[in-house]
Amino acid sequence: MGLLKNGVNAVTTVNTSGAWFKIGAGFIAAVVLFSSAVYVVNPSEMANVRRMGNVLYRDPLAAGPHLKLPFIDTVDVVQVSLTTLHIPPFDVNTVDNQKITLDMNFNFTIPRNKVNHLLYEVGKTGNVDVADSIIPVVRDRAGRIFNKQNTTSISQNREAIQSEVTQAVFEAVTEQFGLQPHSLQIAQIIYSPTFVESNENAVRAKNDAVAEQNKQVVETAKAQQKVIAAKGQADSAIESATGAAKSAVIRAEADKTKQILDGEGQAARLKLEIAAFNNSPDLYIRYLQARAQLNWNGQSPQVVGGSGSQQAIVVPIASPGGR
Repeated sequence: MGLLKNGVNAVTTVNTSGAWFKIGAGFIAAVVLFSSAVYVVNPSEMANVRRMGNVLYRDPLAAGPHLKLPFIDTVDVVQVSLTTLHIPPFDVNTVDNQKITLDMNFNFTIPRNKVNHLLYEVGKTGNVDVADSIIPVVRDRAGRIFNKQNTTSISQNREAIQSEVTQAVFEAVTEQFGLQPHSLQIAQIIYSPTFVESNENAVRAKNDAVAEQNKQVVETAKAQQKVIAAKGQADSAIESATGAAKSAVIRAEADKTKQILDGEGQAARLKLEIAAFNNSPDLYIRYLQARAQLNWNGQSPQVVGGSGSQQAIVVPIASPGGR
C-alpha cells in the first residue's frame, strides 16, 4: 500500500514538472516567434520585404513597427537620411603623366521613389553593396576630369576643377542610381614625391633668381647714386671753375679799364699843365711849388741852383709816390 502511494506521488511530480517545462518552452517559442514576426524601421530608414524571392510592397515601408512571416520573409533596410560616403584614396594620372592621389567625400540622400531601385535593381539584392556600386562611379568621373589637367596648374585651378568634378559625379549618380546628390568634397590632392621635389627645386631656383635680381637692382641703384654724386661734384667743379674764370676775366677787364683810365688821366693832366704853362709861366711855377710842398717828405732839396747874390731857385723833385 505504501509503495503504491509513493509511486503515484512520483508520477504526479514528474507530470507537474513536464507541464511547467512545456509552458516555459511554449513561452520561449512564442517570444521567438513574435520577435521574428515583428521588425522596426527607424526614422532615418525605409524598408521592403522579400518573400520567397518576391518583393512584397510596391512602395517602401516608412518608419515604425511592421509584421512579417517568421523564418520566411526577409527585411531589406536602406538609409534615406543624408549619407556621407567616404571615397577611399585612389590614384589618377594627369595630362603631363604625373600621378596624384585623391581623397574625397560624397554626400547624398535616397529619394523615396528610388528605394526599391537601390535595393533590388542596383548591385546585389538589399543594401549590402550600395556604397560599393557608387564608389567606382565617383572615382571614374573624377579621374576623367583630372586626366585633362596639368599638374602644375591644379592648385591654381582647384576651384574650377572641383566644380567640374562635382557636376560630372552628380550627373552620373543621378542617372545610374537615382540618388539625390548634395555635395562633393575633394578632401586631399596628394602629389607624387618626385613632383613635390621637382616643384620645390623650381621654387627654390625662382627664389634664387628673384634674390639675384633684387641684388642687381640694389647694386644698380648704388651705382646710379655714385654716378649722380660724381656728376654733382663735376657740375660743382665746373661751376667753380667757370666762376673763377669769369672772376679772372672781370678782374682783367677791370685792370685794363683802370690802366686805360689812368693813362687817359695822366695825358689829360699833362695836357692841362702844358696849357697852363703856355698861358701863364709864373702861375705854373707857383703851382709846381705848391705841389712840391704838399709832397715834401721833410728832406733837404736835392738840387740847388744860383750863384753870388742872385736868389736861389729851388726845383723840388717829387717823392717816388708823388705826382
